[in-house]
Amino acid sequence: MAAATGLWPAVHGCVDVNGGAVELSWKLRPRSSSLEDRFVDCDSTKPGTGVIERMRLDWTVGELHGVDTWPCSDSHGVTGFELPEGRALLAVTPVCRSGGIAAPESYIAPAAEQRTVKLGDTVSLGAVELVLQVTDCGVSHCICE
Repeated sequence: MAAATGLWPAVHGCVDVNGGAVELSWKLRPRSSSLEDRFVDCDSTKPGTGVIERMRLDWTVGELHGVDTWPCSDSHGVTGFELPEGRALLAVTPVCRSGGIAAPESYIAPAAEQRTVKLGDTVSLGAVELVLQVTDCGVSHCICE
C-alpha cells in the first residue's frame, strides 16, 4: 500500500491550481458565401491569403491581463489554472505566421465574452467561429496577407 501511495503522484502527475482555466475550440469559415467550402483550414491556400499559425486568447480579470496561444491546427485549447477568480473578459484572435495578430478588417470574431472564473473550475467558451476574408484580396484585406 505504501508503494502504491508513493507512486500515485508520479503516474498521475500534478497540476498546480492557482486559479481557473478556460477551454475553447474554433472553426474558420470563409466570409464569401460564393465559396463551396463551408469551412477553411488555417492555411486556406486561397491566392493572397497567409497562414494562421496560432489562435490567441486574451483574458482580463480586474487589473490583471494574460494571453495564451495554441497552434491553429489543434482546433482546441485549454489554459492552465492561472486565471484569477472574478469576472473575466475573454477575446479570441488569429495570429499570423509572421507572428502578428491578423488585421482586424480581415476577419470577424465573436465579441469578447464575460465569464465568472472560480478557483479550480474550467470556464468553457464553447465553439468559437471566426469568419475570414479569403477572396477578393485585391479589393479587401485578406487574412494574414
